[in-house]
Amino acid sequence: MAAPETFALRQRVLRPHQTPDEMALPGDDDPETAHFAARPPDGTVVGTASVRRQAPPWDPGDGGAWRLRGMATAPEMRGMGVGARILGAVVDHVAGRGGGLLWCNARTAAVSLYERGGMQTRGEVWEEEAIGPHVAMWRRVPDRSCPTMPAMPDAGARISAQDVAHVARLARLELSDEELALFTEQLAAVLDHAADVASLDTSAVAPTAHPLPLDNVLRDDEPRPPLDREEVLSQAPEVENGRFKVPRILGEAP
Repeated sequence: MAAPETFALRQRVLRPHQTPDEMALPGDDDPETAHFAARPPDGTVVGTASVRRQAPPWDPGDGGAWRLRGMATAPEMRGMGVGARILGAVVDHVAGRGGGLLWCNARTAAVSLYERGGMQTRGEVWEEEAIGPHVAMWRRVPDRSCPTMPAMPDAGARISAQDVAHVARLARLELSDEELALFTEQLAAVLDHAADVASLDTSAVAPTAHPLPLDNVLRDDEPRPPLDREEVLSQAPEVENGRFKVPRILGEAP
């Protein structure tokens, strides 16, 4: 997508003291810069981020690093996974282009989102004038550009205690530290098994809904005389107007 499509949301969420025309970032039009957006069916941009090649200030010689900028989620869409999916798309983009260091200057209010995406803070918090407190964050993204590499990383890289805690919060579940550690280990084992299954070559296996052949045993559909209505009703404890009479389910007195 083109950078100007993100300007309205950038201005609304990140820099309300400026105009949409002032939302362009250095490098927005570079060939290697990628812009991401989440859109509901009406086409409105409710989540966005951009990523470009740029070395971090603490390692200016890292020409393979990527900088995440302009990440924003519409307030009415927060808590619905939009930011996590945008961040995941950015990580996948970087991984597919050789991986490397991914970094950003994060607003402190969004630190937990980036941490769930595998990033960690670096250095001290500082104040950006008219914007608020920020802190540098970073993570290493593995190279997945080679098709011979495994499609899935190890279980520890796929899920963390923070991921499990986040899902628990969404489900309104309160977990103890012991339960959190247990469920993290169990979910990692499930994902390990999924990775094993995904690695199998099933190109020669026909699709099947069941591992064993099954055949329904059905009788011929032949009309037969029905049961006598009066005889059937005579077996019921109570009858009313030619129908079975049963206790009420709703509103019945205890």
